[in-house]
Amino acid sequence: MTEAFSRLRTTLRQRLQRALRAGQLGPLGRLERMDRDQWQALAAYRGLVQQAFASRPLAPQVCADLWDQGEFRSSSSCKAFFSPARRELENASHHYGHDIQLKRHADLPLIGRPLPWLLEHGLKVSRGATFESPRPWTRGYLCMGPLRATWLRERFGLPAVAIGPWIAYARPLLDDEEMARLRQQLGPTLLVVLAHSWDQVERRMDQRACIEAVAELAQSQGYRSVIWLRHWKDPQLEGLPPQWIVACNGHRSNPWFLDAMRTLLELSDGMVTNAFGTHLGYAACLQRRLHWLPVAAEQDLSHLSGAKAAEEAEEWAERQRLSSALSERLERSDAEGVQRLLDPYWGFDRLQDPQALRQLLRSGSAAS
Repeated sequence: MTEAFSRLRTTLRQRLQRALRAGQLGPLGRLERMDRDQWQALAAYRGLVQQAFASRPLAPQVCADLWDQGEFRSSSSCKAFFSPARRELENASHHYGHDIQLKRHADLPLIGRPLPWLLEHGLKVSRGATFESPRPWTRGYLCMGPLRATWLRERFGLPAVAIGPWIAYARPLLDDEEMARLRQQLGPTLLVVLAHSWDQVERRMDQRACIEAVAELAQSQGYRSVIWLRHWKDPQLEGLPPQWIVACNGHRSNPWFLDAMRTLLELSDGMVTNAFGTHLGYAACLQRRLHWLPVAAEQDLSHLSGAKAAEEAEEWAERQRLSSALSERLERSDAEGVQRLLDPYWGFDRLQDPQALRQLLRSGSAAS
């Protein structure tokens, strides 16, 4: 019943779109109102993000409220993956603004015809891990690295195209002059991005040990400033040195999330982490120095059961293996070894130029 309803909803939406394009619904047609609401949402979030990053002294904390039905409301009471966005057929395509980044890079309207692709909005390092399963309208997947693309093609029998790190399609929120002024004011800067919880997967670590390890690293490596990036679901931080800058890129539904992330990375000279996560390849893509934080994170899967718990346990085990391999390479300053380790998952050489990406997004097909 659910699949049949999904097919019906997709068919009706496509018919409405065709009717709107043919001028059969008039200026107050339903889809036109939906488009207007989405443009309003983009503008509202852009203002929220711009305000956070334009404040001086720098305090780039975007609140995690959601723009829904014409107003901001708290996301704390929403289900884990709730998204009010309706730009695409699959809600997950809106996470972190991936659809917006791609359309902007390809010089396509930010609001308009839905993409026929499922956008894998993060990193998976094990073969059986899943973001979204195919829908009736799905023509294929867009993901970051070639290894993931191979796994998707083998598993689902659909095209899967590796297009490189998402961060490469993002743009800093501030202009070049302001970025240069900030970099001069901050001096050598270390960005801190640690393991975080998500959905029903809880991750914990010794926060005091993390703060002490970051402080020691910053002093030993000559960093003058520290930016501590807080995930939107993390509790408020306590005990940070007062001169450190706390940042937050807002809720995952923020369509300018990746622009905020790129701004922080471009203000920084290095990044330290204790998690083999998406941000790691983002920093490598932008050629930031990588540091490994020797404070282990613990994962709690007690809120999951059955196949999903087993899937997440396998994913975590593989991430732990890769973390050990990465920390060893960083310890011996093996830059080439780090690149070889990361490239299959992020596909640094798979970036699409605007024309190629525009053709891919419009046609819904590409050589796999």
